[in-house]
Amino acid sequence: MIYFLLIFFILTYIFFLSRNKNGNEETNNGKQLALISILFSSFILFIFSLSYDSSDTNEYKKIHNKNLSVRKNIKTIKENIPLLESRLLNSQNDFNGWLMLGKSYSILSNYQKASKAYQIAINLRPNNMDVIREYILVLRSDSENINKEVIKKYFRIYLTKTNDAQGFIDQLSFAFSVNDTVLAESTLNNLIKHPEIVNKKQYKNLLAQLINNKSPEENILDLNITIKEKYPGYFFIILKQKNINQPFAIKRIQANKSSYTLRITKNDFMLKDNMKIPNEFDFIIKHSSTQSFSQDSKPIEVYKKEIQNYHSIKNDTLKINF
Repeated sequence: MIYFLLIFFILTYIFFLSRNKNGNEETNNGKQLALISILFSSFILFIFSLSYDSSDTNEYKKIHNKNLSVRKNIKTIKENIPLLESRLLNSQNDFNGWLMLGKSYSILSNYQKASKAYQIAINLRPNNMDVIREYILVLRSDSENINKEVIKKYFRIYLTKTNDAQGFIDQLSFAFSVNDTVLAESTLNNLIKHPEIVNKKQYKNLLAQLINNKSPEENILDLNITIKEKYPGYFFIILKQKNINQPFAIKRIQANKSSYTLRITKNDFMLKDNMKIPNEFDFIIKHSSTQSFSQDSKPIEVYKKEIQNYHSIKNDTLKINF
């Protein structure tokens, strides 16, 4: 803007010179006025130069160029995805190809397709911790609640192999995000013990708050489950009062192990948090090949037990075999 003012005053000066060239007195007055205008604009320009930082302009240019580059890259990615998918049809063991496809879909925020590509890449190279960490980020970006058990599984694999301090911090953030106090407590203990964590006081204080805020009835059941057969897909652990269709608690786990040690807490309630646990209810486990109930894939009951006196067993571990 200041440059436009300067140009304006220069043009004003030229205008007065041309207009008053026939009258000496008027010319002198015009020159004086134009000169005052130029001096004033020069003073404004000087004040402006004191506060003006040319690096700001350079930063704006960099941001603008970066945005142009990102838009160009996104367009290129969209064009290349069909070609990459076509190539992978004939090269299904191409780890780098699946990884590139996962990254591409992730950039486009298509996290479900990205997670499928990452899963194939991980199956090809299960010991690549960098890919597992990226996969966790994709799952969290998709839905932390829906992918809760899968995210917990890959956090466990990643942290067991790497003992990465930042990984534990990320897991703590995830635990609080999905309101998993059991995971948060164990993660805080790991952070307090971790040799790379310097400021342990904040985590000790957080752990103390977590323990103090625990409700005495937060834990519903501790389970020890042993499974004889293979059930690909998912298990749904359901607690339901007799003669009532709607369960009062439900927990979904991935059916990928032969034994489980689980805890059902109030976080698994489907209804109000302040409802009391009935003394009698049905404990049911159903199996499904998909993550959710549907007409096409109805879950099948694989285990059922009548809990007749909950208050007598609530502090024990319920052992289940099927």
